Amino acid sequence: MDKKLIKQILLVLLGWRLTLFLISAVAPFIAKYEPSFPYAYDLLAKLDLPQWVYSWANFDGVHYLTIVEKGYIGTGLIQAFFPAFPFLVRLFSIGISPLLVALALNFIAVFFVAYFLFLLVRQRIAFYGTWLSLLLLLIFPTSFYLGAVYSEAFFLACVLGAFVAADKKLWLLATAAAGLAIATRLVGVFLLLALIWQAFSGARNIRAVLLLPLSLIGLLAYMSFLQFEFHDPFYFFHVQSEFGSGRQETLILLPQTIWRGIKIVFTVPFSQIWITYAQELVLSLLAFATLLYGYIRRNKLRLPLSWVLYALGVLLLPTLTGTLSSMPRYILVAFPLFYIWAQVLLKYRLVRSILILLSISLLVYNTIQFIQGHWVA
Repeated sequence: MDKKLIKQILLVLLGWRLTLFLISAVAPFIAKYEPSFPYAYDLLAKLDLPQWVYSWANFDGVHYLTIVEKGYIGTGLIQAFFPAFPFLVRLFSIGISPLLVALALNFIAVFFVAYFLFLLVRQRIAFYGTWLSLLLLLIFPTSFYLGAVYSEAFFLACVLGAFVAADKKLWLLATAAAGLAIATRLVGVFLLLALIWQAFSGARNIRAVLLLPLSLIGLLAYMSFLQFEFHDPFYFFHVQSEFGSGRQETLILLPQTIWRGIKIVFTVPFSQIWITYAQELVLSLLAFATLLYGYIRRNKLRLPLSWVLYALGVLLLPTLTGTLSSMPRYILVAFPLFYIWAQVLLKYRLVRSILILLSISLLVYNTIQFIQGHWVA
C-alpha cells in the first residue's frame, strides 16, 4: 500500500476521532449526565479529567480500567472480560493515565483495522467499494465503541490481521494474531475455525491446520487461572448472568431470542431505552439477513466462506444467552457485513445516501447517550 493512501486513511481516521471528541464535548449540553453503571463517581470522576473525556470509559470501560489497576481478584463481574486488551493497556501505563493510554492504543488499533481492511477488500472489489466498506464501518451507529475504552478495536485489528496473514499463507503470523484475538474476546474461537477451514479447503495445508490450534494457548491459560482462583474454568461465562439484560446461562435458540426482542419492542413504551431495544432488534435482523444474502451470493460477491463462518459465529454466540442486548456493538467486529453492504449500496445511489445519513444520525445520538451514561449497547 502506497504512502499516499496511508496518509488518506490517517486523515479520515483523524477526522472521525476528532468528530467523536467534538460530539462528546457538546453532549453535556444536550443530555443530562446520569451514569447507570458502577464506579462512575468512585473511579472515573476522580481521574482529574473532563467528564466528556473520562466518559469514554463508561460501562465496560470501568471494568477494563479496574483490571488494569487491580487485576482480576477482589472485584465482581470483571472476570467476564478477557485479559489481552487490559494487559496491553497496563504495559504502556507506567506514569500515564490508563484511560488515556487505552484511547491512544485504540486509535492505533483502528488504523490497523482500516489498513488490514484495505488489504483484504481491495483485492476483491473496486477501489471505491473498499473506501465505502471503511466508511460504513466508521459511521455505523455504534462505531464510537472502536474509540472507547473497549476491546472492539484491538480485537478487530487482530482478526483482520489474521485473515491478511492467511491470505498470504503466513500461517505462523495468522496463528499469533488469532491467539491475540481469542485472548481478547471469546468469539475469537470462530476466527480459529474459519482459518482452519481456509487452510484445509484451499491447498489442504495440513501443517497450517495443526499449527493454528496453538492460538488457544491464551484462552487455556486464562481458564487455568479461573480454575485456580474461582474453581471454575468457565467462570467468564457463568458470571454473564449477573450483568442483567435477561442473560441466561442455559443456551437459548436464535428464534426464541428474536421473538423475545420483538415482544420487547412492541410492549415497552416509547422512550430512550425503547430506541435502544429497537436498534438491537433491527440491526440484529439486518445483520443475519445480510449474512444469509452474502452466503447465497458469495461467488458473485467474492465472499470467502471462511469470512462467513467467522461472522456467523460472531453474530450467533451472543444470542445464545437469550438476549439481543449489546448486539449493535457486537456487529462491529463482523467485518464481512460492511464488505457486503458496500457492494450492494454501490448500485443504489439514493438508497446509499439515505442510509448513510440515517447511520450518521444514529451514531451522533448513540455517542451522546453513551457519553452521558445512558445504556446503548
